[in-house]
Amino acid sequence: MPSRAETRGVIEAVLRVASIAMLAWMLWLSLDSGRPEMVVSARSVGLDPALRAWTRAGTAPDRIAAQFDSTPSPTQRDWLGALRSAGRTVTWSGDLPATAISVRRVASPQGGFMIQTAAPEGARVRLFDDVGVLDTANAHAGGARFAIPFSAGIITARVGGTVASAGEPDSITIKRLLVIGRAGWESKFVVAALEEDDWKVDARMRIAPGVNVTQGANAEIDTARYSAVIALDESAAPYSAAIAGFVSTGGGLVLSGTAASLDAFAGVRPGAPGRVTGGAVLASEPGAISLRSLSLIPVSGLKGDAIVLERRDGAAAVAVRRHVAGRVLQQGYVDTWRWRMSGDDQSLAAHRAWWTRSVAGVAYAPNLRSHEMVEADRIGLLVPLRRLRDNAPYARMIASLGEATGQSGLSVAGAGSISGGWMFAFLSFFLLAELASRRFRGRR
Repeated sequence: MPSRAETRGVIEAVLRVASIAMLAWMLWLSLDSGRPEMVVSARSVGLDPALRAWTRAGTAPDRIAAQFDSTPSPTQRDWLGALRSAGRTVTWSGDLPATAISVRRVASPQGGFMIQTAAPEGARVRLFDDVGVLDTANAHAGGARFAIPFSAGIITARVGGTVASAGEPDSITIKRLLVIGRAGWESKFVVAALEEDDWKVDARMRIAPGVNVTQGANAEIDTARYSAVIALDESAAPYSAAIAGFVSTGGGLVLSGTAASLDAFAGVRPGAPGRVTGGAVLASEPGAISLRSLSLIPVSGLKGDAIVLERRDGAAAVAVRRHVAGRVLQQGYVDTWRWRMSGDDQSLAAHRAWWTRSVAGVAYAPNLRSHEMVEADRIGLLVPLRRLRDNAPYARMIASLGEATGQSGLSVAGAGSISGGWMFAFLSFFLLAELASRRFRGRR
């Protein structure tokens, strides 16, 4: 066990080391004392010239505070991010809404784009392209969705001071559809509605057990030929295994009416079929039949990953889910041909658009990219074009610059290093403590 004198000797050695370390720190700080700490600030409107001026100065500012009225451009954001990575203190403030945009092509021969935006509840979302305003909407349940037939150039969504942008996605390849059902009015008019919207349709219609009428080639059900399969009733049972494999590899499937009741589709459907509700009114009453007046087999017992797209009287009428690489839409409306034939003056167009929308939501539509685009992407020539698109500017700003400081002004909060007075106080304490310890035990 060390003696008392040995213990005090160790303490004195520690105090001496601390004194020497404090002196070295003060010496290092004194070498840089000729340049005072540089603190700068800028607003959105003057950020570009400020960044250029700070760069030309030769020595970057120590502390930078930015107040944003709008999200910085990718160049400004990367510039500030580089300064932050180089050890400079970069803070920002501003009331900017979190906004993002996603643009995809509608998988339909009619074309068009489906645009989804993220925005705070109730915020006004304005959609633009290079020509002008496309549409406006108030955000609900996390954002807003737009369907537009065409656009010119970059598509932008503006919410307050945040602007998110995205270019047109790659073109897509639309393949044929396969309709499977009994030979009857429903099969006939589903095929007719899809062909009227320029889909290329193959059909397999059952006339009697073992007797089918085929439209188009009797080809294998795979994504090399088909974008989606529409199963209308129990006639799809013999093809259930092939259809399940088709969906697993990326194909789309629409289960309509009674088709979802087949046990063979239990593994892919969004939910189990419920009990039939409602019923179509007499077809002799012109204009009386609509989608909501048709008989409905509701989607019940929804799987955990199923998403309800439409409800009727509280019951799920249309639901969708992803199965492996493909998507499956289940809708319980029965005999939709009645809506087309006995609805109002708009029913024919509405029936056609409804079926196209249902199929387009699940159809397999791979990107169509030219050999030149693939090669340009491989060697990096498409990167400058992609940098012009900033589809989630707020999220990228947080990732690059951190969270907002919450300051209303441009000042930079926080102290710098320990003041010289405190350093002298610590040094004096260490020296006096060591000296007192040595004197009390009779040593100099």
